Amino acid sequence: MANKYKINVVPIGTTDITTVYTCPVANVALVKSISAYNTHPTTPANWILKVYDDSSTASFVFRGITSVAAATTKEFLEGDQSTLLVLEESDALSFQTTVTSANVFVSVLEQDRT
Repeated sequence: MANKYKINVVPIGTTDITTVYTCPVANVALVKSISAYNTHPTTPANWILKVYDDSSTASFVFRGITSVAAATTKEFLEGDQSTLLVLEESDALSFQTTVTSANVFVSVLEQDRT
């Protein structure tokens, strides 16, 4: 069973929902951080993070953050939220924003179950 630390950096250039991380087959992923930076120079943003659960073939809203100021970073796994998110193989994280300019960072430990 091998461990692999990974960071996914995904630039977002659309208001459409965008997949920012998918847990590989035969792996479990321990997500330690999901943060987003509003790169728009003047416009506040609203963000929604969803988790796709492959075993139920459905997506669920994990957290929404509203009125994120321009040039500001927010963490999705802090405060009243969980500080660790577990994903099973083929589960995925997706992100949607009201502006067309953000960067999403997902820090994860992938554990190979083979």
